[in-house]
Amino acid sequence: MMRLLGSIACGILVVATLAVRAAEKDLTRVLKPGSAPADSRLGPPRTLDSYFPFTPPASKENWERRRQSVREQILIATGLWPMPERLPLQPVIHGKINRDDYTIEKVFFASYPGHYVSGSLYRPKNKIGKVPGVLCPHGHWANGRFFDGLEAYGVQRLKAQIQQGAEKTIEGARFPLQARCAQLARMGCVVFHYDMVGTADSHQIGHAAGFTDAEADLRLQSAMGLQTFNSIRALDFLLSLPDVDEKRIGVTGASGGGTQTFILCAIDDRPAVAFPAVMVSTAMQGGCICENCSYLRQNTGNVEFAALFAPKPLGMSAANDWTKEIETKGLPELKALYRMYDAKGLVMGKAYLQFDHNYNQVSRELMYNWFNKHLRLGQPEPVVERPFVPMPPKELSVYDESHPLPKDAIGVEELRKTLSSASDKQLAVLLPKDAASLTSFRRVVGRALATMIGEPVDQTKEIEAAILEKETVHAGYSSQKALIGRKGLGEQVPVLFLQAADFAGTVVVWLHECPWTRPIKRKGLSGMTSARALSGHKWQVGHEKTGTAGLLVANSPQLDNSVLLPTSLHGLLGAES
Repeated sequence: MMRLLGSIACGILVVATLAVRAAEKDLTRVLKPGSAPADSRLGPPRTLDSYFPFTPPASKENWERRRQSVREQILIATGLWPMPERLPLQPVIHGKINRDDYTIEKVFFASYPGHYVSGSLYRPKNKIGKVPGVLCPHGHWANGRFFDGLEAYGVQRLKAQIQQGAEKTIEGARFPLQARCAQLARMGCVVFHYDMVGTADSHQIGHAAGFTDAEADLRLQSAMGLQTFNSIRALDFLLSLPDVDEKRIGVTGASGGGTQTFILCAIDDRPAVAFPAVMVSTAMQGGCICENCSYLRQNTGNVEFAALFAPKPLGMSAANDWTKEIETKGLPELKALYRMYDAKGLVMGKAYLQFDHNYNQVSRELMYNWFNKHLRLGQPEPVVERPFVPMPPKELSVYDESHPLPKDAIGVEELRKTLSSASDKQLAVLLPKDAASLTSFRRVVGRALATMIGEPVDQTKEIEAAILEKETVHAGYSSQKALIGRKGLGEQVPVLFLQAADFAGTVVVWLHECPWTRPIKRKGLSGMTSARALSGHKWQVGHEKTGTAGLLVANSPQLDNSVLLPTSLHGLLGAES
């Protein structure tokens, strides 16, 4: 490489904008008019309907590092990094309903101060000692926990499900969520069936509402983050019960409840068995913002999220929907991962392509048998769902005259203020005061920064440059153009290097705020390249080492879940560290 590029610490660096209407002779133009860099990040943005494959790691050691990284990415994306304070739940449990061999109780507690989680608690009768616990997030069923298929679909569709073999009883077809909980309780499990935000008894915030503005996004406050924290607190509640065996915890839900299942199991070590239904796939990743938030699926997806549960027992069902290819796309890769742990029998997936999106009796019975085996329930196999007498949904409501919604209940605006205040206090505690606290600050804040810019903060090596033209000598300075990027990542950042004739070792980074199609103004360039402007500067950006910086002319192309300028700037600066 030429003298100018042989030591980047000997020049001023410009990442130049491409201007459609600028003249060919414009010094600031790195590429010809009408052309663009072959940067992989300039392609079409990924959407929830893009392809999200999972590639098994080369070794168990590689996977353990990757697992930790993805787990932290989920926590950061959902606003749970660091984890918010988990205050005492002080649950209210009331209104016991007796059924033949199980009971149903009504529950509510505050996950955050003033924000209440509600649900139905199913317990087996005649139990001896501690029994397994199962957490049941419900997903996007009409009215959630209160779902009534007759109201949602009509009697003809319910009868069609029975004729098709999807259900065996009209009660199961009409109340599939209650059927699941009742059967698990009959099998000997304590089951907590809790409300997603904005459904059934959860009225304080509308579903997928209240976090759709820029301020919420900047603070990493989201509907998904709230729902995920509610799931963590629901698990806290389940484990607080004296009759629950903390070592035998299962989680299962379908669709959006499947998302909550594998997300919770990805970030929380307490579940022992998981069964996300009709959600794990390389295709559609979740159609509601309660399943999506900023930074969540950068370079990852639902199959890998499910893989974070390895090597614990993971069962899945699929249907004639976006999950229909799980047996050929996703499951083979998960099996390869489990083989690394000598646990190939602990991951399973079955696609029932005769059925559309569902958690019907066929799929439920697949789950019952999976839980029976891995929660050691001791039921004769195959486990078949027994007929049951459902409860009218209104009678499952947790709030009544004797147990109203607490007076301290708050809406979304007050909750967001609470979240912001709490996170500000956490950040204040993290601010470094000495070497030890600096390490903690870098661990927490540095890791979050890495997720936001799409790369590890210390990934600064192997910057490669493609020289586009020879060094040009001007009056008082020289210039050279190149495309640079991190090796192997498909990056091509247009760069203009400028060096004063009397260069003394200081380098400047210039961040230019022009849009992608606007060139640097000649007036600005003339001032920048004057002998007076280029000589005598002692600017330093990002490093203690003299002469490590660059001049960055900022552009804002549409990118694929990444941020070009911060990543590029970080990489360029880091190349000289």
